Amino acid sequence: MRNYKELSDEEVEQLERLYPVTPNRRLSQMFGVSVDAIIDHFARPRGWQKDQSAIKHATHGTYHELTEREEQWIVRHYHNTRNGDILAKYGIGESQLHKVRRKYGLKKSDRFMRKTRCDAVAHSVTAFREHGESERAAERARQAWAERKRKGDFGNVGFKKGESNKDRMSPRRYRQMVEKAHQKRNETIRKDRIRIHFGLEPKSKLVKHWGGKRDWHKSHYRYKFREFGYGVEPGSNDIYYFADTERHPIMERNAQRHGIRILPAEEEEQQIV
Repeated sequence: MRNYKELSDEEVEQLERLYPVTPNRRLSQMFGVSVDAIIDHFARPRGWQKDQSAIKHATHGTYHELTEREEQWIVRHYHNTRNGDILAKYGIGESQLHKVRRKYGLKKSDRFMRKTRCDAVAHSVTAFREHGESERAAERARQAWAERKRKGDFGNVGFKKGESNKDRMSPRRYRQMVEKAHQKRNETIRKDRIRIHFGLEPKSKLVKHWGGKRDWHKSHYRYKFREFGYGVEPGSNDIYYFADTERHPIMERNAQRHGIRILPAEEEEQQIV
């Protein structure tokens, strides 16, 4: 596909003559530009109109009825083939292709869509540079920066000193941001509590306060004993100390009130044997 700016004056005049009596898809194939470019950059700004009766007469008798074999080919290749290539291969219109797509529930693959977007970006960058848009954009950026320096505004674009997110964002966007932050925080706390429950270290510092539930007191003591070098068995109420463990009598006494047993490591080995 060419960039619409590459069309010469003679081609634009020819496009103006053919536009009222020629389908947009055929014009796109003739001039090598997209249908959107023809409509948005030529037809609408210049007030061109379609002569529907002439188009209907010109396309009369050109309808192609897809065979079963052709439909099966479209089903197999739709996910990684451009619609324009399929239309050109069988000489059908977009409405016929959409009927087949709805009939079989066809979709483009994610890999094909990513490749298409990458190709479109690469083509846009090339056309942007060829037509000197990059230099004009750089000049606009330099002028905007000079204006900000003149006004003394060196902050981030879109942010003002003393302006909060609530002042800068719409009520709906601000509410969505707050809800998303709450959900993320609650999920982090939930995962950290599970880790502490099994005697593992939390990945954040959000879990600081413990409620009055007895199970959470047990989890707290298991986590603390593990920090001080005691042996902690995940999911168990037994805490083991070794010969070189620095004992904490007060914490051990408080933990026993919550159903935790403090046992020597040798007793654990005897029970295992």
